[in-house]
Amino acid sequence: MTQVALNGLLVAFLLFSLLAGLAALLLERAARAPGLATIVAVIVVFGLSWGGSLLLGE
Repeated sequence: MTQVALNGLLVAFLLFSLLAGLAALLLERAARAPGLATIVAVIVVFGLSWGGSLLLGE
């Protein structure tokens, strides 16, 4: 594995973990503002799925 590929893989894992943490935080606090939390959770989950499909496509 080249250094560029390794760096790309590490960046993908970092972004995935940050988005997953954000999704967990939103789900924990969804009772206060359910509408806003739903919108942001959909965006975060879409980002996670797009990132995962992009990673698998490489």
